[in-house]
Amino acid sequence: MRANFEDAYRELAPAAARLLRLLSLPPGDDVGPAAAAALADVPEAEARELLETLAAQGLVTASGGRYRLPGPVADFARDRAAREETEAGRNDALRRLLDRALGFGAAEAEPLSRALLDRERWSEAADVMRERLDRAEDGGDPHAILVARHDLARALIRTDDLDRAIALLGPLPDEFAALPEPDDRNRVRALTTLGEAYLRARRPVAATNFFGQALEIARKHGTADEQAALFVHIADAAHQRADHAAETAALLRAVLPQGRDPLGGQRPGD
Repeated sequence: MRANFEDAYRELAPAAARLLRLLSLPPGDDVGPAAAAALADVPEAEARELLETLAAQGLVTASGGRYRLPGPVADFARDRAAREETEAGRNDALRRLLDRALGFGAAEAEPLSRALLDRERWSEAADVMRERLDRAEDGGDPHAILVARHDLARALIRTDDLDRAIALLGPLPDEFAALPEPDDRNRVRALTTLGEAYLRARRPVAATNFFGQALEIARKHGTADEQAALFVHIADAAHQRADHAAETAALLRAVLPQGRDPLGGQRPGD
């Protein structure tokens, strides 16, 4: 598959190839012609034509006047953007998209612009969370430090700084368990956030593992709502794996009463 879209990329005219690279920069993968025009700094009609060219080459999928980069194509385009676009050029493209979101207001901006605006806001939030973590470390309370580290990691996930977030989160479940008074609630939160980070990084198998660990603890110490939310996360991971049967089963678990099997009767082992 990768060879196919690499061949298609080489056949593109420079303007279409550039747009494909720029489409990989903002968060999210759903774009309309107006946002594409802002990214590429071209008229909207030209952006629409370039998007149709990309769709004809199988590099984006079109639906209802909107266009989506499949995950493997997005990864390929992001790598090409890092190699073929200057840092200033990449930043300028994102700034044009952000300016468009600010100009229209978040409620009226299209999803890709809103996602970028959201990321900018979470970047500011991450700065605040870093300051809170510094204060917690100065205070020396182990529990407060762990909670502050978790909150910073959550903000970093929303800015797509996934490596840093995962590094912060990795030890947290065991550290919450090792406190003089183990904190199962925050252990569940840390495992869930780890799963979210891996899911955002398109590693659904690892994400499912962390969601499953969180679910085991939540079954003993959590609420029904917490367990239902974890089944929704597991369904999201199954969707990313294209495992539709597992996705449906997890969604049914999210809405069925505790202890009920999706196909009827008691859940095995309960």
